[in-house]
Amino acid sequence: MTLEDDHTISLSKSDTGGHDAQQVTVLVADDDADFRETLCLWLANEDTYETNDVQNGERAIAQLDETVDILVLDRQMPKLSGPEVVERLDKTSFDGAVIVLSADTADSALDENDVTEYLTKPIGQALFLDTMRRSI
Repeated sequence: MTLEDDHTISLSKSDTGGHDAQQVTVLVADDDADFRETLCLWLANEDTYETNDVQNGERAIAQLDETVDILVLDRQMPKLSGPEVVERLDKTSFDGAVIVLSADTADSALDENDVTEYLTKPIGQALFLDTMRRSI
């Protein structure tokens, strides 16, 4: 599988004496394969995440359902942009948190009123993971 392919990383570490921690499913939608991989690797070091990643907004909409807990979304993507994905969320069964990670600052097309968190790139690991923990 190449970095351009969509893929899933399932991790389940438990520090609870043999009990599995809560499974959190994250969908990362960004057209930058290296950035998607970085976010997935950061999540891999945490307790329990199942991480799916897609390279465009169209695939994000196709994968969003009630099993996804957090959508990490870029604004500038092919096929459907981040704001277009947000506009279509009500046509999916997704009911989780939306975290935007974008080089663009928030504006009237997509801002903190539309999503759970709006963060600008570049972003560090500590801020990203803290935001993820708050969004569960």
